[in-house]
Amino acid sequence: MNLRLSELLPWYVNGTLTDEDREWVDRCLAGDGDARTELKWLREMQSSIAQPVSDVAPDLGLARTLQRIRADRATLVDRIRSLLGARGFGSVVALARPIAGVAVVGVIVAQSASIYVLTHHAQEDSQQIRALRAEAANDSRLLRVNFAPDAKEADIRLLLSAIQGSLVGGPGQLGDYYVQVPRGAENAAVARLKSERIVAAVEIVASLPTTY
Repeated sequence: MNLRLSELLPWYVNGTLTDEDREWVDRCLAGDGDARTELKWLREMQSSIAQPVSDVAPDLGLARTLQRIRADRATLVDRIRSLLGARGFGSVVALARPIAGVAVVGVIVAQSASIYVLTHHAQEDSQQIRALRAEAANDSRLLRVNFAPDAKEADIRLLLSAIQGSLVGGPGQLGDYYVQVPRGAENAAVARLKSERIVAAVEIVASLPTTY
C-alpha cells in the first residue's frame, strides 16, 4: 500500500475527503487487497469505539467517578484488544500522524492510547501495592480517608498536597482511600482532614488491606 493511500484512509473512513480524493482512494482500493484489509480494520475500530460508554459527570465525586471508570474500562479495553490483535499499540499510534485533532478517527486514536495507558497501569497495581507494604515503616504512616460524595478531584488534590500526602490505595467497597503521609506528620494531617468539609471520616491505620 502506497504512502498517500495509507495517509488518506483514516480521512476516507470519517468521510472528510474531497470528491476527487475519495474517487482516487476508491480506484486504489479496487486493486489493493492490503488497503481493503486496512480499511475494514479502521471501520471496525470506529464502530466499536462508537458503542455507548457511560458518561461521567464532572461533579460526580472522585470515589464514584473512579468506580464508574473501572466498570466501563473492562468492557472498552476488551473491545480495543480484540481489534488491535497482532497489530499492537504501535499501529494505533502510527494512525495519529495523518489525522487532525478534529477528525473522528483522531478521537479514536486518542481513546485507544488512553485505554492502553490505563490497562498498563492496572497491570502494575498489585506490584505497587506490594512495594508499599514492604516500605520501611519508619518513613511514613497510612491514613484511611473517606471523602464526601460531592468532593471534587481538584479539592482532594489540593488537600493531599497540604498534608504532604500521597494516594496509595482505594477506593474500597465503602469508598475508603489510603493516604501515605510522612511519619511524625500523621496527627497534624488527621486534624487538618477532619476540619475539611469534603472529608467524611479519617483514621490512622497500620497497613493497606489485603483486599479492597
